[in-house]
Amino acid sequence: MVLPHVEVVHGTVVSDTPELCIALREGGSLTVTATAEQVRTASRLREGDQAITAMVVMGPTPRLIWIRQEGADVPVPSAEARDAHALKKWSELLRRLAQ
Repeated sequence: MVLPHVEVVHGTVVSDTPELCIALREGGSLTVTATAEQVRTASRLREGDQAITAMVVMGPTPRLIWIRQEGADVPVPSAEARDAHALKKWSELLRRLAQ
């Protein structure tokens, strides 16, 4: 039994219905489930025949977390923005734990 784990994969999208099929750069292919928005993104990348990078939860049914054109710049929020987001998201739990 394989425990679920996260992997970043590189390749090209070869099929986008009903699940995404990614031809891996190292050889072979990987079929993953995806949201409708992720399928639209993959379809756009497939039409342009662009190399992709994707993060996948590997397990019995691999699931796509994100997909983007290989080498695309990824916006990274500032440390202050990340802290503000974490505090907003977890403030109630932190308040309860502090009691």
